[in-house]
Amino acid sequence: GDLPAPQMFLGKASSSQGDTVVMKCKIPAFFPFTRVIFCKDGKEIAIQPMKESKFAYDLPYEVSTSSSGNFYCLYEHKDNLNHKTLSRLSTAQHLSVTGLSSKSVLGITIPSILVLVALFSLLVTRGFGY
Repeated sequence: GDLPAPQMFLGKASSSQGDTVVMKCKIPAFFPFTRVIFCKDGKEIAIQPMKESKFAYDLPYEVSTSSSGNFYCLYEHKDNLNHKTLSRLSTAQHLSVTGLSSKSVLGITIPSILVLVALFSLLVTRGFGY
């Protein structure tokens, strides 16, 4: 029979470029599986092997400008004869990417301020050219 779908959770539904969003895939307890597969828009983005007595798997995902999309997970079971069975897909979770993160803005702003302060102090020590 079919393996039931896992549950997918996103740490945030919208995030900024440069942020990290944690994706969580929760496998139904007591169903056999050998690995967990994270996907975005129909493509595999990460695979994690099964760990004994663990049913929730986290994937830290660094957000870029191309990160908007639908994310979901599934799990795979491989039996003793190496026959693979895939679970149903989790419900898709949509991630929206908004502009720059506060980290990126600070990374640009602070060096700019330091350059302006250095220029200003240089002008002051030289007496504005008088």
